[in-house]
Amino acid sequence: MTNESTILDRFLFRFISVLVASLYVSELGSIHSIFERLLTIEFYYEFGVTFLIAITVTELLYRINQVLSRKYPLHDHTAMRILLQIVFGLVVPAVLVFLMAALYFGINGINIFKTDYLVFVFPLVVVLLILLNLLFILVPYFVHAYRLQKEKGTFRNLDREERSSGLLNPVKVLDGASVRYINANDILLAYIIEGKVLIKCSESSELLTDHTLDELESLLPGDQFFRINRKLIARKDCCQGYRPESYGKLEIEVSPVPPVPATVSQNKAKAFKEWIGSKIPID
Repeated sequence: MTNESTILDRFLFRFISVLVASLYVSELGSIHSIFERLLTIEFYYEFGVTFLIAITVTELLYRINQVLSRKYPLHDHTAMRILLQIVFGLVVPAVLVFLMAALYFGINGINIFKTDYLVFVFPLVVVLLILLNLLFILVPYFVHAYRLQKEKGTFRNLDREERSSGLLNPVKVLDGASVRYINANDILLAYIIEGKVLIKCSESSELLTDHTLDELESLLPGDQFFRINRKLIARKDCCQGYRPESYGKLEIEVSPVPPVPATVSQNKAKAFKEWIGSKIPID
């Protein structure tokens, strides 16, 4: 997940969007024009109920997506995230919409199964839920990519003093409420904890970054840093040695000790040995 804030995080934007969508859904299949309907009490009753259902489900879906993005970032838990998104982002809200609609019809003495709701309205609701899921998932990634591109343009325009200080490939970190850039030479480890990417610069210093590990892997010099696994990048100086494990894996001795496993897969074991060079295997 990225931690980018987008227009979707603004309640006013969600409120207005739901208002427009509710108007469309409430008028779906009506034989009268909206101008005629505006003069009737039934219009405001139906529109009010539709809006109440829509805003409830939208806010629920927004909160669900926030939790899933924090605990199961798409780029780190792709299969699990897709499964959970289908269950909690589509099936659960769709069932909730149906139950609230059935309650509304029931209060008015109508059996929902004897209406055209399931034929015309509910399929549209499912389509809107799919689109809403895609928006909540993909928009932050597009915003993140756009901002990264702008930052890369900024990096190319670093003045002479910054270039002479060694900040040729600066890494963006979040230091409290401020944003700053650090040199790759200051980084020891980078790892993922609970969906957040942290950079370790010393034994006692950890900094949050909104880069993904994939992005950090491309930013950091390959001769000095190695992607140990999907949760860890380590500097060569921090890799003290390695020992063979089952199925051709390697257990890496890393100092400082990272809070995530430091195991290299069988597929990357040969590449790691070539990269680490003269380091001796640990008995």
